[in-house]
Amino acid sequence: MSADTGLLIAVVTVALIFDMMNGFHDGCNAVSTVIYTGALKPKYAIGLSAIFNFIGPLAMGVAVAKTIGGVIKAGDASAHLVIAALLGACVWEVLTWWWALPVSSSHALVGGLIGAGIAALGLHGIAWNKVILVFASLLLSPFLGIITGYGVMRLSRFFFSKMRMDLARADKFYKRMQILSSSWVSFSHGSNDATKVMGIIVIFLAAQQGMGVNEYISKHGFPIWVILGAAGAMAVGTFISVRSFRLIRTLGEKITTLHPINGFSAETGGAIIIQLASLFGLPVSTTHVVTSAVTGTGLASQLGGVSWKVFRAIMLAWVVTLPFCAVMAAIFYYILRAVM
Repeated sequence: MSADTGLLIAVVTVALIFDMMNGFHDGCNAVSTVIYTGALKPKYAIGLSAIFNFIGPLAMGVAVAKTIGGVIKAGDASAHLVIAALLGACVWEVLTWWWALPVSSSHALVGGLIGAGIAALGLHGIAWNKVILVFASLLLSPFLGIITGYGVMRLSRFFFSKMRMDLARADKFYKRMQILSSSWVSFSHGSNDATKVMGIIVIFLAAQQGMGVNEYISKHGFPIWVILGAAGAMAVGTFISVRSFRLIRTLGEKITTLHPINGFSAETGGAIIIQLASLFGLPVSTTHVVTSAVTGTGLASQLGGVSWKVFRAIMLAWVVTLPFCAVMAAIFYYILRAVM
């Protein structure tokens, strides 16, 4: 086995481990509401989510992957840089899972890329125009999540009142609708989050040939094995998240009281934002968007219906994510350079 092949295997292995952790960590986004409103049993909800997480990146293309791939000037990237960026993000994934805080895997990944990129290449090695685009989409999407969650909740309540449903009939109707809305969130999650890992892998593939990401894709196309590998790892991670209810409980119990109408409204509002972002190649955080949409449904009911203490804790974790992952990735880069 050549040295280049060994490095490629190492990069792909760490990338797919991160992708699987992303599915494990963020699988709750699509299923927490549908489980806690009683629309689906956990094993069925997570199984359905895993299927749609696999289909999403296959159906929606690689626009987000190209955006993430453009954060680093790939022609100068090394295996040490890419692996360090992923390891920095992985540490945060594990810690926030342990603390039961739903945070952004996208934010963690971008922070890791910036930290490892600056350590390896200096400030000039970062494509700051891409970083600004990513930051703008990550910053704006939670506010849009609150707005869409609030708006869909108001529309759902209007429909509920116009149809003159009693509470039992409304619960039954929206439980059925949640099967569709949670599937849409899972599809959207896969189409946005799995493609980010594809972009990381292609950074290294392009670097091996001294090319930028766009130049590499123009010449070779987007490798199908990268798409299938990332989609599969995301699906596996989502499927095994049934073993952990830490984050599912945070979204399902602690932010606001969930009824089927809240679950449907939050999932539909979140899916709209994530799907539009994927179409335009904008990396957003499924966690940010869905958590914000859940909050929006609580606001549509009453201000007292939202646990602001829990929401503040989640927001603080979001603020800390990027600098923490950047520092960890830089540390990992120097360690890898010393031992490899």
